[in-house]
Amino acid sequence: MSALPLPSPARPEPSSPFAGGLLLTTLGSFALIFLAAFEALAVATIMPVVTRDLHGEGVYALAMAAPLATGIVGMVGAGGWSDRTGPRGPFYTGVALFTAGLIVCGLAPDMLTFTIGRILQGFGAGAINVTIYVLVARLYPPILHARVFGLFAAAWVLPSLVGPYLAGVVAQATSWHWVFLGVVALVAIAVVLMLPSLARLGSGPAAAEAAGEQPAEAPATARALAPDLLRAAVIAAAVLTLGTLGSRAGWGPAVLIGALVLVAFLLRPLLPVGAYRLSRGLPSAVILRAVIAAAYFGAEAYLPLIFNTHYRLDVSQSGLALTAAAVAWALASWVQGRFLQAAGDRALLTSAVLVVFASLAAVAGAIAASAPVPLVVVLWGVGGFGMGLAYPRLSTMVIRLSPVRAQGFNSAALNIADSTGSALGLAALGTLQRGEEFGPLVLILSLAAVLAGLGILVARRTGGAAQGATAAAPA
Repeated sequence: MSALPLPSPARPEPSSPFAGGLLLTTLGSFALIFLAAFEALAVATIMPVVTRDLHGEGVYALAMAAPLATGIVGMVGAGGWSDRTGPRGPFYTGVALFTAGLIVCGLAPDMLTFTIGRILQGFGAGAINVTIYVLVARLYPPILHARVFGLFAAAWVLPSLVGPYLAGVVAQATSWHWVFLGVVALVAIAVVLMLPSLARLGSGPAAAEAAGEQPAEAPATARALAPDLLRAAVIAAAVLTLGTLGSRAGWGPAVLIGALVLVAFLLRPLLPVGAYRLSRGLPSAVILRAVIAAAYFGAEAYLPLIFNTHYRLDVSQSGLALTAAAVAWALASWVQGRFLQAAGDRALLTSAVLVVFASLAAVAGAIAASAPVPLVVVLWGVGGFGMGLAYPRLSTMVIRLSPVRAQGFNSAALNIADSTGSALGLAALGTLQRGEEFGPLVLILSLAAVLAGLGILVARRTGGAAQGATAAAPA
């Protein structure tokens, strides 16, 4: 009679994101977020040059909002795909699309081609963001989640220190095209670092079973994915239409109202139950992400333009405000992850959004009064600190309140809210833009502050939900 095999001892949980088998995963994820941060900051800095060079001043908001809009499609697809078969397929697809977008932008001879490249970047970046969330949820123990998202926020520090300035220097010394082409090889290196963790995680139902829960049934997931992708595609089209027609005389109000109504209707099934009712916990956290993203990034897109046109700074100098805010963002994320984990969700998020509101209002007032550039930079950095407090907490809330079978859906919902809010904020506020006129640009900043003020009310609904109490299925 053969002896029964002894059970293998439980593998001890790693105590650090850099311990054991998590090292390459952490480095690869950090590198991809680092590159996404560099690209976002670089594009925001050089867009005045790009639009003048390609004669695309009339579609400034569209070029900025395009990757955010199409990123929604990438997020929805990657979320459902990850829940059904694991994150490997959507990750590789996302990387391929993001890389293709970089190449198209880098070689673009006109604004149409450049915008197509930005659209491809959005599809890829959306898929990459969601799959990284799923990887964190499935590979890292819960005790490390706050530290990991703090590291991801810190990934914005290094590019923020030199990214905007370097992008401006490259654009002036050689060509803005190399700001895109130079990132391609770095993306390939980051992907190589991720390969071992993706292979170890596996795919299909085994991935969720390894995490201790039964995965959602594949047929149900497959049935839900196609209509969700269609909704996401129409949302992206509505946002792009708003960016294209919203700033044209006679079209603005009609296009804005129509786009907002359509997006709100189509977005509902892609969000957790109770999102539009501001149910406590995860639903309100998702809506808060959309509101503060619309306010902050809607304003951020126009700061380099204001510095370049009103303050007569060159493109490298106009990136200073973005650098200051990104550094403050990363510092706040580190503080939140190390010292504020015990703080309640509602108290921390309400305080954070209040800081963002105060910053945006102060920046709008300072620019309207033609205050010195250093003061504007400091005030904008305060807003970055508030965002750095809010974003990691919202991310950890979603993971904490999500069952394994819905990690892909809820991670996608959070990222969809982020991108939809950012894209709508850019496009809607862009309807007020009148070329480089100063008055409308100040009005854009003022309305962004009003949006942040509404976010304070939403933040007060983020507390009070127990773990597992929030339904993950769409309404």
